[in-house]
Amino acid sequence: MKKSLAAIILSILFAPVFATAQYSAAPAGGPPTKTTYVRLANTTNAILMEPETPNANSHIAVVLSHPGHLSNFDYFIGPGMARRGYRVLLINYYGAQSSYYEYLTPMSLGMKYMRALAGIDKVLLVAHSTGGTEATFYQDVAENGPKSCQEPERIIKCTDKEATGLPKADALILMDANTGAIEHTRKTNPAVDPVHSAIYNEYLEMFSPKNGYDPATGHANFTPDFLKKFFAAQAASQNKRIDDALARLALIQAGKGDYKNDEPFADGNAGSYSGSGNELAYIHLIWKTHAQHKLLTADKKDPVGIISLVESPQVRSPNQPTHSANPELETVRSYLSQNALRLTPDYHLTEDNMYGVIWRSTPASLPGNIEGIHVPTLIMAATCSEHLVSLEISYDRSPAKDKEFVGVEGATHFFTPCRPEYGDTFNRSFDYVDAWVNKPGRL
Repeated sequence: MKKSLAAIILSILFAPVFATAQYSAAPAGGPPTKTTYVRLANTTNAILMEPETPNANSHIAVVLSHPGHLSNFDYFIGPGMARRGYRVLLINYYGAQSSYYEYLTPMSLGMKYMRALAGIDKVLLVAHSTGGTEATFYQDVAENGPKSCQEPERIIKCTDKEATGLPKADALILMDANTGAIEHTRKTNPAVDPVHSAIYNEYLEMFSPKNGYDPATGHANFTPDFLKKFFAAQAASQNKRIDDALARLALIQAGKGDYKNDEPFADGNAGSYSGSGNELAYIHLIWKTHAQHKLLTADKKDPVGIISLVESPQVRSPNQPTHSANPELETVRSYLSQNALRLTPDYHLTEDNMYGVIWRSTPASLPGNIEGIHVPTLIMAATCSEHLVSLEISYDRSPAKDKEFVGVEGATHFFTPCRPEYGDTFNRSFDYVDAWVNKPGRL
């Protein structure tokens, strides 16, 4: 007798890669703000944060959301923008999260709410961390309709109903955004068997001294042969997981699965590497841009050049396990929708780029989503974080005629300084965003 997934869902710790907490308190200061609770739907609510005294920016609305059943009500983007006069809607979503396409509805509710507010004539999507992938996915579909998520390479396709009639934003701002499923993909440890985690191949372990890693310094000297084997095994592991999940989905759809609509799916080898920017800088993979861009510095000289991640002492013990102690428990559909990103045989990372990725195979792909976005776009990368190179790739793939990429020297993922000498990285970043929005003719 077939069972309903609802009967077992409470036994699953449903925590996809996009559900990690990604907020921190904003530094105090600035004009006072007020907040208003907004109920958008049974599964969606929000806080409207705005200045107590409207100013020249109060005709511009900001919509911000973040997947993962988090509370966004104290998200630092809110005060960062509201103290500069913007009216900011911070959205919470409490739905099932069985599909990435679910995020279209709460985002559209927020857009419609802000469009209807008296005095608002422009609406921006401002996104940070994993909210960046959600925001770009939404704007891609809003600009292009169902065709944007029904392409042949898309592993799980949207329906016409959920992808039609979404209000568009007037501009997009990405602040050290997580670029989606690629973050999950590149942290997979191919030394661990994708199905049986007890099977371990040390010769595919990136943080083994046998393969060129120096645990005393945190640096590495990998041979081209090791890197070739490592990335080939990483791609094979990723594609096998996708094929396994698709095979199980086919059985479910044919009425031959263990459950009626979906099934538990343990991604036992997920999140094996921390993937922090400092660690990547030390091992010389995806640690600098391949083109020259403006870097916001404490001395306000803001030079243009190659931007690199800031190295900080971070070494990994050779005896530290690099495979997960516990599996990530998802479902077949949620895995395919949110973490499944197809790779080609040419998949590999260099010091300044990523190759062999089918970026539009999933909606959880900022570099893929941004291909359909034409509104003015600002992409800001923090140099004490990990997203520098993937954000530059996204910038390269953007078709927007008005687009800009900037780095913030010494900023952490939350735009606070990683060292005192980098000064007030928080206000430097938000002041730049404010100036960018208000450039004459942009909006």
